[in-house]
Amino acid sequence: MVDDFLDISVSIVTFNNSDVLKNRLEILLPIFKENGVNKLIIVDSASTDKTQAILKDFSSVYPMLDLILLQQNRGFGYGHNMAIREVTSQYHIVMNLDSTPNQRNSLIKMAQYMNAHPGVDLLSPLVRYPNGDIQYLTRNEPTVFDLGIRLLGSNWFKNRQEKFVHLEDGYDHEQKILNATGSFMFLRTETLQRIGGFDERYFLYMEDTDLTKTINENGKAIFSPEFEVIHEWKRGNHSVNGSKIMISSMIKYFGKWGWRFF
Repeated sequence: MVDDFLDISVSIVTFNNSDVLKNRLEILLPIFKENGVNKLIIVDSASTDKTQAILKDFSSVYPMLDLILLQQNRGFGYGHNMAIREVTSQYHIVMNLDSTPNQRNSLIKMAQYMNAHPGVDLLSPLVRYPNGDIQYLTRNEPTVFDLGIRLLGSNWFKNRQEKFVHLEDGYDHEQKILNATGSFMFLRTETLQRIGGFDERYFLYMEDTDLTKTINENGKAIFSPEFEVIHEWKRGNHSVNGSKIMISSMIKYFGKWGWRFF
């Protein structure tokens, strides 16, 4: 039974997702309904396929689904900010279309955790691949070296890369997180709105790192393996174009927070 005091909204940003959108919404909408989500805002970043038509069909059937249809693709953070500025919920979930809460009533339990821990502003769950393997996303605050070697591939400076993602000590206990993944963030709405949401200078990549740092400077971000999400991760930054966007975001990040080279 959904607790009356739980007040949760969700935002998802789409772009040319018509091939998977219907299936994903058919999975996610019942989960949201079961968990007492009162509003799902999908922000479409000017898709050129059938994404907007599919969204309009679903919104005519599901009153909880609100649409924001942008005329220009201005990136992940900008899209979510359009939703963040509208919501009045106590808690807000920023997530990707391909992320799925992995436990019954998991969103209710996350809200109950936040109710019990009023000093926590961001809750980051354990993220798994569809096959059950852990995605190593409990990351350190980045340096230029750490991000550079990750662009080169997993075989470069393996010990350093394993340290960056806390391979040995980052996934079996609750801890402060310095660099949470934007694939799923459970956030205290008041804090999120007070800090202005995402920094919209990032088109893609680093906006979640930036938000985590901002939250930790104003409150607390926590990772807890008590909660799990499945994420079908696509490593777009390993493409040439993705790498260019990643490098651009890195320059913006270090220009903002200071150049930590090693």
